[in-house]
Amino acid sequence: MEEENPNSVYINGDLLEELFLRLPLKYLGICKSVLKEWKLILESKSFVERHLSIQKSGRKILLAAHNCDCGVLPSRLLPESSRRLQWGEEFVFLHCNATRPSMSCDGLVCIPEGEWINVLNPSMGQLRRFHCPSLLNPGQNSTTFPNESWSSYFPGYCAMGFGRDSVNGSYKVVRMLDAPNYCDILDVNTGQWRKLWKPRRFKVDVGRKSASVNGSIYWLQINRHNVNGSIYTILGLDLDKLEFHDVQRPSLPKGIMFEAQIVNIGDCLAIAMPQSSAVQQYQLEIWSMHAPEETWSKTHSISLASLGLVESTSFTPVTLSKQGNVVFYDNKMRLFKYYPQTEQLQSLSQDICVISPYLENLVPLQTQQVEFRTGITCIRRCETETTTDVVMSQSTRVNEFLLEEFLNKGIDWLWKNKFKLGAIYLFVRLLYNCSGDTLFLATKLILLYCLVRSGSCGNIIKTLIMMKLSSIIGLSL
Repeated sequence: MEEENPNSVYINGDLLEELFLRLPLKYLGICKSVLKEWKLILESKSFVERHLSIQKSGRKILLAAHNCDCGVLPSRLLPESSRRLQWGEEFVFLHCNATRPSMSCDGLVCIPEGEWINVLNPSMGQLRRFHCPSLLNPGQNSTTFPNESWSSYFPGYCAMGFGRDSVNGSYKVVRMLDAPNYCDILDVNTGQWRKLWKPRRFKVDVGRKSASVNGSIYWLQINRHNVNGSIYTILGLDLDKLEFHDVQRPSLPKGIMFEAQIVNIGDCLAIAMPQSSAVQQYQLEIWSMHAPEETWSKTHSISLASLGLVESTSFTPVTLSKQGNVVFYDNKMRLFKYYPQTEQLQSLSQDICVISPYLENLVPLQTQQVEFRTGITCIRRCETETTTDVVMSQSTRVNEFLLEEFLNKGIDWLWKNKFKLGAIYLFVRLLYNCSGDTLFLATKLILLYCLVRSGSCGNIIKTLIMMKLSSIIGLSL
């Protein structure tokens, strides 16, 4: 019987989990490869949820788009250098097309693109792409869909939502139109689509973004003005039961504005909208819903007088700190921060595209890694690069790939044919009594010829080899 080592220390699973919760994300990946027991703990549902809960209660970080369409092939989604402090706030920059509308939930980002749905986990460096079923009656780009300050149209001009089922933990994408009366639902975990009947009385604004809160997705729909003022509804979809329901609306004394947005702020459903005031001109009002009673109260009234608004503007809150500070942006890509203790409104940036709060989510997107052909995965350093830098970076990557491929294949072939090469060397040496330079050129010709015949390096390698052969022949002549 094997004796136990008296110097060994046993740490139970609960203590290990507490230790892992205090480690930075980059070290958790290393711990997975140490022991099988550690890997099981780190990939367990309970650990992933506890880690996400700690992230939500910690320091607020913003995920922003570093706009580009360069198509550079990344090796990972977010390099360490993508984090930086600006204006007292911490940002993580995602290298993507900032003009493309997106949705987010618990640190995951969903970006519809034509006939594809892209779901990213920036913190884990993972991406999955799902092909969309065809729309029976897609909307067309016409005056039917006007570009307002609050509008953000998804491909096919349909209303979309992205959220998490609070019961089984699966993430789901929802896509729907007013006609026909159904919606498509994608389960990100399984990759399967299903259709869900939507009663005709439930209406949505296709150009207005949704919000995901506590296992449900919510849409705001506002009718045009009439003699009694604006009429609006809030539609909810329970992602576990897959049932639509009307949500209790707040009693707004001045009615609702078309610029209103429905958002998730501090894990609460909220409506944010500008209101005109005779004393303070415009102010941003935020009404929050208290679940499960679905009661509403006005939590913030932010003066916008310093902005000098003269036209329709839509505002979207992003984060709410423990001190009550609110970070929000408008449809002109301006970022602001409001301090309720001093009632100060600070302008953080005049040109930035904020996507969502950034959370380190350990949920895996199966085993599918970043696809090279999608433009949204171009993640690089957050500093702005010139066109020359991009071209040089692409050229360097190509040269590194070619050199690595050439060395790997060449060394492998040399080792397998070492005796043949030795015989060729002696034969050429004895037959022609060649000088060292001529023999070196002959050896390169033989090596390059064999690499071409092997067919392992592709057309690009063959083309470069032919160019190299031409230069060698020219030099030898």
